[in-house]
Amino acid sequence: MTRQWKAAVVCVALLLGAVTTLAIFQRPTDHANRPQDRVVIFGDSLTYQAEPYFNLLMKASGNIAVSDYAFGGTAVCDWLPKMRSVAHSERPDVAVLEFAGNTFTSCMDGCIEGSQAAVSRYCSNLSVAIQTFVDVGTHVFLEGTPIDYQEWIGHDTHWNDLDDAIAALADKYPGQVTYVDAGRSVEGPDQSFVWTLPCLYFEPCTGPVIAGIRNNVVRSPDGTHFCVGQSGNAVGQVDGCRTYSSGAFRFATAMAGPVIAWLHH
Repeated sequence: MTRQWKAAVVCVALLLGAVTTLAIFQRPTDHANRPQDRVVIFGDSLTYQAEPYFNLLMKASGNIAVSDYAFGGTAVCDWLPKMRSVAHSERPDVAVLEFAGNTFTSCMDGCIEGSQAAVSRYCSNLSVAIQTFVDVGTHVFLEGTPIDYQEWIGHDTHWNDLDDAIAALADKYPGQVTYVDAGRSVEGPDQSFVWTLPCLYFEPCTGPVIAGIRNNVVRSPDGTHFCVGQSGNAVGQVDGCRTYSSGAFRFATAMAGPVIAWLHH
């Protein structure tokens, strides 16, 4: 573990200590006597880079076991067989599903990324995934993803269509499915794209000084991912972050907070 990764672990502990007075991280008095909670997380490259921090947050918050299923460039349809298997073998308390809209793999049948056909295919596959989990009593969290650089500079008015559709899908399952706009954690005002954000007071602060304020880099050079100095390849595959990533940490925290709150309600 590098020095910066050790610092990241300290960041997690400090974060949890700082917010214990908030309901999002409060625990019932009998928490120590509860059986182990089980969480599964499925996703693409954004989850792949964020999952080490997500796992740390879960571990720090209580008796929670996490199973990770994420790989860059994948879509919901790639994971449906595994979701069915996991739902019945693990019977998790929570399933977290994060997908940004990749169409690289064969199960997307050549849909153009961001097209209405792709959005419809994602919603159809997510409906199957949701039903797979709710049938075994699992609460599902659907995660929104951030705007990327190309969408921002191209003034893409449809960049948020998938997130909007996912949020509407969650509304069809009250009490069983929750939508979380995790992407906002690495966006600027009005969901703008930003390369950096002001450093969190407890995290390593290694980025530029902007208007007198210390910042951390939160997006990769490709304008899509989180790792500092690391970009994905042509089919959305990425490596794990070699150093501390403020963007991955913020995204993981946005995903983890509502899950922890739900498990401790």
